[in-house]
Amino acid sequence: MSGVDTTRADGVRDIDETANGMNDANDANTDVITATRSDDTRPTPDPTPPPPDMETLARATLTFCLDGADAMMYALIKGAGAPSVALDLILASRTGSPQTDASDSRLDQLFALGLARWGRRVNARGMDAFHRALAGWRARLEALPSPDWRTLTEWFTMDGRQWIIAPHTPYWPMQLQDLSTRRDWAAPLCLWGIGDATALTSCEQPLAVVGSRGVTDYGREVAREIAFRAASDGHLIVSGGAMGADAAAHWGALSASGAGDPKRTGRTVAVFAGGLNHIGPLSNMRLFDTITQRGGALVSELCPGTIPEGRRFLLRNRIIAALGAQVVVAQARLRSGALNTAGWGCDLNRLVIAVPGPITTPHNAGCNQLIADAKAILLTSAEEITDLVHPPHPPHGTAADTRDED
Repeated sequence: MSGVDTTRADGVRDIDETANGMNDANDANTDVITATRSDDTRPTPDPTPPPPDMETLARATLTFCLDGADAMMYALIKGAGAPSVALDLILASRTGSPQTDASDSRLDQLFALGLARWGRRVNARGMDAFHRALAGWRARLEALPSPDWRTLTEWFTMDGRQWIIAPHTPYWPMQLQDLSTRRDWAAPLCLWGIGDATALTSCEQPLAVVGSRGVTDYGREVAREIAFRAASDGHLIVSGGAMGADAAAHWGALSASGAGDPKRTGRTVAVFAGGLNHIGPLSNMRLFDTITQRGGALVSELCPGTIPEGRRFLLRNRIIAALGAQVVVAQARLRSGALNTAGWGCDLNRLVIAVPGPITTPHNAGCNQLIADAKAILLTSAEEITDLVHPPHPPHGTAADTRDED
């Protein structure tokens, strides 16, 4: 349908050149965050972030407006320069407000400016798509418990049981900004979390380990062993908290802290497809509790109360791939979420590693196909993972580091 915003197969609401009238003006002008935190400059914040500041709270409120990753919202924020500016203008543009016309005009200007800063331009059809998106955002804001978003800290943090971080905070994993390098991608506006937030920056090049829920003993053992070896060398292990390969990877990382010095072993982070008051499956609750007890974290880009629908798992996969410098697929069928994560890893120029398996077993077909298509390198043994990740190191900037200095 001409002039209508589209949704990719992976669930990201994009800005399509034909449908929305956006055209690449300068691919080099992507204006992404490229800052890194070296060992000399990395702060050592508290494990639990402070209550969200106003810009973080504005990002949380804007996330509440969305139904998924939204490149048009990302462009608006780029044009506004601050999330709070964009949010206040959206609120002021609601029908019946005395500032409606002026706010509408200003929003159009900032959206176009944001696109220019992102290396794009917009025509009339693109602006129509923005107006439709804007109407949806305004309608969603009506569901907030208060018209004053600045008073919603307790509501957005579940009375302090969850923390919220944003790109300007020291807890933010900067590699997530790679998700804003193309017009049809959007990085998370913020992250909700439970546990030790410093786990997200405890390793400069985390290892993502994924696989199908219905893995065989072979896939489960491989995922666990790979994660165990990497975590033993101090690396952060990222996965999706699901049954099967994901759970095996998390338990592998946790077993490293049990077998070695917990102050020297890597943490693990589970990324979820819904609000953190809807984490699951229930059979993994002991796993989730153990992750937070041992310095790891549970995170989501979605507001509390968001139901983890199927399409949101595909969105979740892009975050797992972005967090990892390497993405290991331990075992996967030809149609699986693990292959979707591998696809994101390829798009993000991550090193994708696949574990081969017998060609007579459907559980291995996805990994074997990745290798055959030259989209992943073949892992010859669990021991080889040591050579494919960066050198061993103690976790950076975590509570464990602080205890070491006492």
